[in-house]
Amino acid sequence: MKMQASSLGKSIQIQGLLGLLMVAVFAWQEQFSAAAFGFLIGVVNVALLGLTFKVANQKAKTDPKSGILVLYLSAVVRFILLAVLFVLGLQLFELAPLPVVLTFVVMQVGQVFNLKGKQRLTD
Repeated sequence: MKMQASSLGKSIQIQGLLGLLMVAVFAWQEQFSAAAFGFLIGVVNVALLGLTFKVANQKAKTDPKSGILVLYLSAVVRFILLAVLFVLGLQLFELAPLPVVLTFVVMQVGQVFNLKGKQRLTD
């Protein structure tokens, strides 16, 4: 169940670089705030995922089922949190949807680099 820290670190770096690239592209189109908010959503998602894996790995040492439960609960919490953040950005702050969503999605594509050559997410 242990996820390698170097692999996660590489994934976070790639996601951060992709997110910053998108912010720069949208800043050039005068949509910096919207892209920066999408970047923030992506960073929150990555940070929670990293924290979750750390907690799940600790719990799995004593009870593997509790480690899996932590991962499942984290998925639900992150899904709800991301939905709330998107609603805040798009409705409350009235940010342009394309930069917010596209920056977030491109950052998530960076997670593919973490999955390369793995059969399971926890390898």
